[in-house]
Amino acid sequence: MMHKPYQTAAGSQPNSVKFAPRSENGDKQYRLLKKISEQEDKATTPVAWMEIANGYEQARRLYPDEHKLVVNQGNALWLADCPVEALACYQEALQMQPESSLAHRGLANVLTDLGKYEAADRAYALGLRLKQDPETIWNRSQLLIGMERYQEGYELAECRWNLHAVQPWRGDANRWPGPSAGDRRGTGHALNKGAGRPLLVWSEQGLGDTLQHLRWLGPLQAIRGPGAPPLVLEVEGCLVSLLEQALPNLVPNTRVVAKAKEGPMDWEGEQISLLSLPWLLGGAPVPDQASWLQADHWPAPRRRPAGKLHIGLVWAAGKKLEDPVTAREYWRRSLDGAALGRLIEGLVERGAECVSLQFGEDREQAAPWSDRLAERLSPTADFAATADRVAELDLVISVDTAMAHLVGAMRRPVWMLLPFSAAPRWGAEGCCTGWYESMRLFRQPRPGDWPSAVDGMLAAITTGPPSQA
Repeated sequence: MMHKPYQTAAGSQPNSVKFAPRSENGDKQYRLLKKISEQEDKATTPVAWMEIANGYEQARRLYPDEHKLVVNQGNALWLADCPVEALACYQEALQMQPESSLAHRGLANVLTDLGKYEAADRAYALGLRLKQDPETIWNRSQLLIGMERYQEGYELAECRWNLHAVQPWRGDANRWPGPSAGDRRGTGHALNKGAGRPLLVWSEQGLGDTLQHLRWLGPLQAIRGPGAPPLVLEVEGCLVSLLEQALPNLVPNTRVVAKAKEGPMDWEGEQISLLSLPWLLGGAPVPDQASWLQADHWPAPRRRPAGKLHIGLVWAAGKKLEDPVTAREYWRRSLDGAALGRLIEGLVERGAECVSLQFGEDREQAAPWSDRLAERLSPTADFAATADRVAELDLVISVDTAMAHLVGAMRRPVWMLLPFSAAPRWGAEGCCTGWYESMRLFRQPRPGDWPSAVDGMLAAITTGPPSQA
């Protein structure tokens, strides 16, 4: 059984409607739609999706009354990270066909990108009146979390098992039901101390999602009590050493095991996804008795760093180009070469020592500034080794990727560069987030404007050093 990850930020992949040629337009229409379909199967970049949007513009001239072509053009523009242009398409499609659930979902996705959360929620609600679609429910759940309607959002997020082509790591068998039925779900109270069966908590979605939601292990343990049967965490292999070393408040009989490539290990007790705990236990964004990452061998933070700042840098998100939505997130969240050079040069000019914490092939993007980097993290470093290096730094500057969650979960200073259309979890505006006290947000003022976001961060570095949380 394989687990397929799915998008957790702006929304699930838009559905494009395939068209058969009509006889009155003959071969011209067939060739055009065939070309578009082939382009969609291969597209991985914003430029490619813009070409597809232009193709739909031509197709619309052949069928001016076909609202589905307008929706498809909006989808292509959305994937090209052109939210304003996509908005116009979805609005036009709804004028043509007010009962198009796909157009309502697309409109809501774009309104979310534009930070118009209340309007986006209304659009999702209208679409759901027309069709109870799992993708729309999922997208709305993420929006509600961004609107700080946490319990509603996490409850709706339980629909994710119904998403197209998503197969959970573990099924419904022996699923832990949460606090006892006599207590209101989401209060974080209840369960007879020490009662129950052994419990396995498993990770899902991205590494950042796992790191973000580890905090619910603390209240889970408090609910189960010191005499409870064993707790097992089943996570990606690269996280095992980190969690074994840096979750000091877990009971001694807790085990951390790596997910096997061949599928879930045999388990006779109860089981639950880590990302279902916020719904079952409540308390978002920071529950009582939250678990944070802390290791005895990490050096104590410098409260007010004096002299040269030691700053870690991460400039690219996870490069997952096989899916249009994850590809879109990679291109939107990652710095281009000009912005990266602007950041490195600006930090060095301000007396900082820069350390590359970047993973993957995007490490080489900084090659033109290699003489400006004091060192680079080993390409074979796991999360435990990465956390050890982070603990020695005064600050980490990162784009929206797992590294930002790692540093935030360590409660060390992290400044995050966000695209204009940031994931709803970070809210529509502001420089702070309820998820991490030690995190500061620097946002693009308009789509694609990394220079302004970088300049704002450099100005903050000039103003004064970051304080440790």
